[in-house]
Parts: sequence; C-alpha cells; structure tokens
Amino acid sequence: MDREELELERWRAALMSELGSPEVGVSTRALLAMTFDDPDRERVEAVLLDCLSPDTDPQIRTLAVTCMGHVGRIHRAVSTDVVRRLEELLDDPALGGVAEDALGDIADFAGEGLK
Repeated sequence: MDREELELERWRAALMSELGSPEVGVSTRALLAMTFDDPDRERVEAVLLDCLSPDTDPQIRTLAVTCMGHVGRIHRAVSTDVVRRLEELLDDPALGGVAEDALGDIADFAGEGLK
C-alpha cells in the first residue's frame, strides 16, 4: 500500500468513526465528506445503504437518501441496488419525497450509468 492509499484509508476510518458519533452534526458532515470526496462509488453506496436502517437517526437517513442522488450526479453511475432501495422508499411518509428527488437526480445524471 503506497502513502496515498494509506492516507485514504486513514481518512475513511476517521469518517466512519465520525459517522457513528452521537452528535448528528458530526455524522452529517462525515456522510457529506464521504459522498463528495471518496473516489470509490461502490464503497460510498454501501455506507449510504447501511444508513437507511430503521435504527439510524432520521436526519442521517434523510441525508443518506439525498446523498444517493449526489452519487449519481458525481459519478454518473449508481448501482441497481441503490435504485431499487430508493424505489422501495417512495411510499415512505418520511423519505418518499427525498427518494423521488434522488431518483430524479440519478435519471438526469446517470440514466445510462446504472451498474
């Protein structure tokens, strides 16, 4: 592992630690940093999907859905797992509108990039 890869892994570990913080502001900043700055789309998607568990803070869940749309815009691709999960959320009273927005972003920016 070269120096750059080592620094990336340390950065990711720090973000994952922050994501588990009881302070929502710390967790949301970590989730946004990972979404915007981690080059590994599949890793980011896995974290975002994990954030959708029912025991996760509602603000984190909402941001994770929004970030799925950002992933589509940034990487011009998303996995079919992300699309499927967002479609499942369309009827959710708390997340349905956000899921609809994220699916719109994915359609606009990654329409051909479903992986």
